[in-house]
Amino acid sequence: MKKRKYNKEEVEIQAIESMNQGYMTEFLGRFTMDRSIEIAKHSFYTRGDEELLQSLVDEAVMRVCEKFLHYYKPGKSAANLIISMVYSAMYNKITSLKWSDVYGHRIKGPVSVIEDGSRKIRYEKYIKDDNISKDL
Repeated sequence: MKKRKYNKEEVEIQAIESMNQGYMTEFLGRFTMDRSIEIAKHSFYTRGDEELLQSLVDEAVMRVCEKFLHYYKPGKSAANLIISMVYSAMYNKITSLKWSDVYGHRIKGPVSVIEDGSRKIRYEKYIKDDNISKDL
């Protein structure tokens, strides 16, 4: 018999209580945090980068805290909604890393180059050099 990590009925009761009071209960907050850490560690390859792992968890928890009460409908599975929101937020964060770093700073941008006698726009990775002013 498989051991359950959480009680769906308790999550549902807490979700209804959260709807009634207008903000998430501490129980739901803890549930969201626990599921976020678990999903980040087991479903996303972070190459051991603790900063990226924490960024995924932060992004997911903030998304759930901001949007859960807007999306939740009593009688539906609150646990399933939270878990799917966590996956979605983490996937979006990983996808955004193509264009920005963990902190949201852009790391790629358009660069105008001349190839074969014509001007083209290409997206290149920015190279940040904090010491560039020393050489100028």
